[in-house]
Amino acid sequence: MDATSQRHARQALGLGHGTLVTVGAMVGSGVFFTPAEIARRTHSTAGALAVWAVGGLLTALGALSMAELGAALPASGGLSVWLGRAFGPAVGFAFGWTMLVVLGPSSVAFFASLSAANLSAAFGLSPRIGAPLVVLAMAAINLAGVTQTAWVQSLTTVARVLGLVVLAALALRLGPSVDTVSNHATAPTGLGLLSAVVPVLWAYDGWIDITSVGAEVRDPGRVVPRALLLGTGLVTALYLGFAWSLHRALGTAALAASQAPGALLGAAVAGPPGARLVSLLVALSTLGACLIGMLTSTRVVASLGTQLPRWSRLSGLSSRGTPDLAIVLTAALSLAYLASAGLGRLAELFVVGAWPFYALGALATWRLRKTEAALARPFRVPAAPWVLGGFGVATLAMVGAFAWQSPGPTLVSLGLVGLAWPLYRWAR
Repeated sequence: MDATSQRHARQALGLGHGTLVTVGAMVGSGVFFTPAEIARRTHSTAGALAVWAVGGLLTALGALSMAELGAALPASGGLSVWLGRAFGPAVGFAFGWTMLVVLGPSSVAFFASLSAANLSAAFGLSPRIGAPLVVLAMAAINLAGVTQTAWVQSLTTVARVLGLVVLAALALRLGPSVDTVSNHATAPTGLGLLSAVVPVLWAYDGWIDITSVGAEVRDPGRVVPRALLLGTGLVTALYLGFAWSLHRALGTAALAASQAPGALLGAAVAGPPGARLVSLLVALSTLGACLIGMLTSTRVVASLGTQLPRWSRLSGLSSRGTPDLAIVLTAALSLAYLASAGLGRLAELFVVGAWPFYALGALATWRLRKTEAALARPFRVPAAPWVLGGFGVATLAMVGAFAWQSPGPTLVSLGLVGLAWPLYRWAR
C-alpha cells in the first residue's frame, strides 16, 4: 500500500462516524416545518403520527434494500454504480446525471436558503448574502477532506439531535392542548394521505447517503448496513417523538395554521428567546444537511468520470482524496439554483427525481442476486422478496399519487432526468 492509500485508509469512516453521517444527513429542517403540512393534510394527531410512521417504515425498507449492495459493492457513487451493474451503464449514468443537475444542487441550495433565512432571524444577516456564503463555506469544508467534513458533521449532528430532544421535553412540560383534532376540516382521502407521505419522505431523506461514500468507509461490509439501520431507526424514533410533542403542546388546529411550528413551539416554551433559539437550531440542522448533501452527492457526480471517458476529469481525486472538480461544479450549480427557484419547488424536484431511482435500487439488489450469485454478500436482505417488492411498490404508488396532484414539478423533474439518455449516447 502506497503512502496515499495508507493516508486514505486512516481517514476512512468507522461505524460511529458512519451512523452520524446517516443521522446527520436525515435530520435537517424538514422536522421543523413538515409537521404543519402533515397536520393540514390529516387533521388529527393520530393521522399525522400514522403518516410519520409510514414514512419511517418506508425509509427502513429502503435502508434494508440498499444495505446488501452497500456492504457487497462499496464504491464512490453507490447507487449509480449498482444501477450500472444491474441494468447497464446508461441507467447508472442517468442517476449520476440526475444527481448532478437536480438532486445535489437543489438540495444544497434548499438547505443553504433555509440556513440563511434562520441565521437572518437570529443575527440579522441578509439571506441574499447569507445563502451564497453558506454554499461556498460548505464547498470549502468538503474540499478540505472527508475526515474534516465528518468531524464537522458529527459535531453539528450531536448538537441538533440534543436540541430536538430538549425542545420536545420542554414542550411536554406545557401540558396537553385542549385541541387534538381540527374539526373544521374534512377528512382526507386515501390519495391525499398517500401524497402526504411525500413531504415526510423529504424530512427522512438522506438515509441512503452513506452508500455514496462506500469507498471511504472502513470495513464497509459491517459498517454500511449497521449505519443504515441504526441511523434510520434513531431518526424515526426522534421524529415520531418530536411530532407528538408538537401536537400535544400546540394542538392540531394551531399546528396546521402555523408556517413555522418549531418557532411557535419555542415561543410557547420560552417566549421570544425560545423562538430565537429554535431559529439557531434550524440553522444548525440545515447547515449540517447542506454539508453532508454536498459530501455524498459529489461522490455520485465523480462516478460519472469512471463511466464516460470524455468526463474522466470528474473522477480525479486531490491529494486529500476529494473529487475537487465535482465539488466545485456542484457548488456552482447550487448557486444557480439559488437564483432561479423557490424553496418549495426545490424540495419537490428532489423528491420526484430521487425516489424512482431508489425503487430501481431495490430491484437492482434482486437482479444482482441472479446475475452475480457468486458475489460475496456480508449482509443479505431478510425476507428479500417482500422487503424489496414492498419498498418498490410503495415508492411508485407514493410518487404516482404526488404526480397526480402536482403534475408541474413532476414533469420538470422527469424531463431533466430524461435528458440523460440522449446525453449518454452523445458522450459515448
